Amino acid sequence: MERSLRSARVELLDQCLVVEDDSIIRLDLEETLRGFGLKNVHGASTLEAATAIIASSPIRFAVLDYVIGSSNTVAVAEVLAARGVPTLFLTAHGKSVELPAGLAHLQVLSKPFSSDLLAAAILKELAALTPPPDGDACEGRCCV
Repeated sequence: MERSLRSARVELLDQCLVVEDDSIIRLDLEETLRGFGLKNVHGASTLEAATAIIASSPIRFAVLDYVIGSSNTVAVAEVLAARGVPTLFLTAHGKSVELPAGLAHLQVLSKPFSSDLLAAAILKELAALTPPPDGDACEGRCCV
C-alpha cells in the first residue's frame, strides 16, 4: 500500500492538517505522512490551534483524532467538509464513534492502525479527488 501511495498524486493532498492531542502520536503521524510524500503537514494539539491553521493555510487534507481533551473534532470536520476538504477520523474508541449525518461518509480508522491501513485510506481519498480518465466531469470533490 505505501508503495502505491508513494507513486500516487499525493500533491493533491498537500497542505495536510493533523489534529492529535498526544504529541508522540501526532509527531509520528506527521512523519508518516511526510514519508508518504506530503510535504506540508501542519500539526495541532488543540481545537484552537487547528482552527488557526485552517484560517491561515489552504488545507487540502485532514487527519483528525476524534477526541481531543474533553471535546471532539466534529466542528473542525464540519468546517473542512464545507470547504470540500477530504478528512479522516482516528479514534481509540473503535466502532462506538457516531458521526453526524453530514459527516457519515468520512472514514474512521481505529487506533492503533498500521501505516498500510492509513495509506489505503489516503488512496481512497485520492481516488475520489482524481478526475475520471475519460474526462467526465467530477461529481462533488474534484482536483482543481
